[in-house]
Amino acid sequence: MEANYSSPSPTLFTDTPIPSSTISPTESTLPSQTLTPLNNLEPAGCQKPDEDYTILTFNGVLLNQRTYSMLRTAAQLYQGEIDILGDAITQGSYTQQVDASFGTHAGGGAVDLSVMREGTYTILWDEIPLLIHALRVAGFAAWLRDLDELYPGSPIHIHAIAIGDQQLSRAAQEQLTGDYGYFRGYSGLPPGFGGPSLDRHGGPILCRWMIEAGYSDLRLTPTPDPIGDQLDCHKCQIK
Repeated sequence: MEANYSSPSPTLFTDTPIPSSTISPTESTLPSQTLTPLNNLEPAGCQKPDEDYTILTFNGVLLNQRTYSMLRTAAQLYQGEIDILGDAITQGSYTQQVDASFGTHAGGGAVDLSVMREGTYTILWDEIPLLIHALRVAGFAAWLRDLDELYPGSPIHIHAIAIGDQQLSRAAQEQLTGDYGYFRGYSGLPPGFGGPSLDRHGGPILCRWMIEAGYSDLRLTPTPDPIGDQLDCHKCQIK
């Protein structure tokens, strides 16, 4: 993808039709378990997203309006260097172009974000835990995908899935509540793609609107979220 280092304004994407199979709302897979979170106080910044599924384009990739609004909320919480409303968006939704995504981007609500300084290969390690925390409060299941983690040579990036999106692919739904999903305390990676592995960012964040939608902490022994996120990767250790 050609780099574009200016932050583009979102535009309605109407020129290229989207297959109905990828944008038709599908019934979300919600957890059958209903454990009560240990901490009933939602973190500051929780905001229920609007259910607007208008298709937009950014950097040549597609997102729906709901996902973009959640990114905008995350950007307001994050206030850091990584431009998650512009240049940092590297893969969007409604696409199956990347095999290593194993179908998670085929529907709505999926987005990948670069964690490198704009126009360079400098990894912004100190920004990563702050951004992941902001994304999670804004309503994403978000994880760092480290260098070489998905396959030899795979780039470092943040992978995020919008919780409650009605157009999620089946694979994306599994990343939320499946056996290796976010609400079960895992990284969302299935066997064969680096999983199963525990969530290294502190576990799920639950906002009231998520609980009302039927989501809950599905870890066998839920523990309170730590202050801030934890990052433990082969390049750094931020505790």
